[in-house]
Amino acid sequence: MSYDVTDVGKLCVRNIEQLDRVSNNIANVTTSGFKTEHLYYYISQTPKPGSDQVPVHTPLLSIDYSQGAIQKTGNPLDVAIHGDGFFAVQTRGDIVYTRKGDFTVTSDGKLVTSSGEEVMGDGGAIVITGSKVKINDQGVVEVDGVEVGRLKVVAFDDKKALVKQGAGLFKDPGSARMKAVENPVILSGHLEVSNVQATKEMIDMIDLQRSFETYQKVILTMQDMDKLSTSRVGRLTA
Repeated sequence: MSYDVTDVGKLCVRNIEQLDRVSNNIANVTTSGFKTEHLYYYISQTPKPGSDQVPVHTPLLSIDYSQGAIQKTGNPLDVAIHGDGFFAVQTRGDIVYTRKGDFTVTSDGKLVTSSGEEVMGDGGAIVITGSKVKINDQGVVEVDGVEVGRLKVVAFDDKKALVKQGAGLFKDPGSARMKAVENPVILSGHLEVSNVQATKEMIDMIDLQRSFETYQKVILTMQDMDKLSTSRVGRLTA
């Protein structure tokens, strides 16, 4: 098995894609509910013994769904889930799921996320028709002392099956095995922050940058060797 400039170039591309993920993690270190992402490559096709072909690598995106730290904000519309679970929200007619709990109220009274998705309750979208809002530790939403809904919190047996939608949203393609969380622990006036470990991500970034520089040097060396070989062949045939 031997590598040429094209093969090393593919290593560079994979390295850049991994670096992009690490950079995105670092950029979202203060983003509420953000989950760390890592891109790996596994060998999906092994060449036959004695073959000059190189292994085929397939990308695999891994998302760390572990809980981030809980910070107090004092805002009654900020809520965090302690433990397993996701808030159900609606965007463009689809139900998706998020750990981001920085909610707000629209001019027509709908409870929505900071990016505009409607927050779902057990009976549908939650509408606020008063001034004093309270969300208790079971997710019950009260307005001026009257219950108007209960936050819909669900969990999944297979989180790896969830499909990332961007902006901290995830979609169940139907294989994540969703289940209701009967007694969620909701912390009002708090937010779950990103679970990104900044120090680890910085170390990973440095390692990836060094690998990329090494690949670049290898490509330049191989190109110089090709030029030298071509030049020598030219002299021999002259």
